[in-house]
Amino acid sequence: MSGSKIFAVATVFIFIFGAATMDFAVAGEKMKWHGTGIGVKWEQLEVGDLEGHVIGLFESKQIYLNETTGEKNVSVSIGLMDMNPKMMQASGHGYGVSIGKDGSKVFRSWEGKAVGKGHWHGTWTVIGGTDKNKGATGGGTWDSFSLAPQHEWLEVEGEINIPGQ
Repeated sequence: MSGSKIFAVATVFIFIFGAATMDFAVAGEKMKWHGTGIGVKWEQLEVGDLEGHVIGLFESKQIYLNETTGEKNVSVSIGLMDMNPKMMQASGHGYGVSIGKDGSKVFRSWEGKAVGKGHWHGTWTVIGGTDKNKGATGGGTWDSFSLAPQHEWLEVEGEINIPGQ
């Protein structure tokens, strides 16, 4: 698999990662986000066991719209992908940070796998926050769909709980 094809696959997968922590919800409130992501970095190494089997490290930047509040937020994600085209398998995991307008952050972990051509699905979990988001918890699911090389459409559902809100 060529580097550009792998990078395109990676960016489809990249969400992944930002919407999940945008416009933080009131405790227990389910939220939905959608947005777009752009792959900005990609490095890969051949595993060597099968032709085309690679491990890739990537960075992605996203912008999301909270379907409930209409607010927009930005996010950055990094992750590791394991892609084996001979076995028709691809999976990944990583971390993301969403940054509020006031500079506060929510950190999350994510994992997922390819479930169809240009379609990835996975889960995300809040792992912490800064400033007003300290002690944040939550999680949910995400789907990523390839729009073009290095560009994806993202759909995220879940909830984020912020102590004191």
